[in-house]
Amino acid sequence: MDEPRTFREGVLGGRGSVKGLAVEATDGHAGRVSWASYAPGESYLVLTTGRLRRRHNVVPAGAVVGVEDGKVHVAMSRAEIAYLPLLPHPQAAVGDAAFAQMLNAFERAASTPQT
Repeated sequence: MDEPRTFREGVLGGRGSVKGLAVEATDGHAGRVSWASYAPGESYLVLTTGRLRRRHNVVPAGAVVGVEDGKVHVAMSRAEIAYLPLLPHPQAAVGDAAFAQMLNAFERAASTPQT
């Protein structure tokens, strides 16, 4: 498995930022990127979902499989994304416990066969 906390080489398609792009999960639209960290070993996206009740999930950079047509494609289902840690707002600091939860959820998703 690739390093989940670093974007794979070339996966961002030459973009300097993916903020504001739609996120496409393996089973459909999952939300929008509202924040991102690009530091190697500490990279992640903050995915915002919901219109009335906003949720901000931390998605590991390793889940990103490509960026095309204005969408960030991730190798996780919407249900798997729901198990990722939540932040109170998009720019909130991601602590060690949230990073550990994010990595555990990503590893579980990576080991589950997609149907």
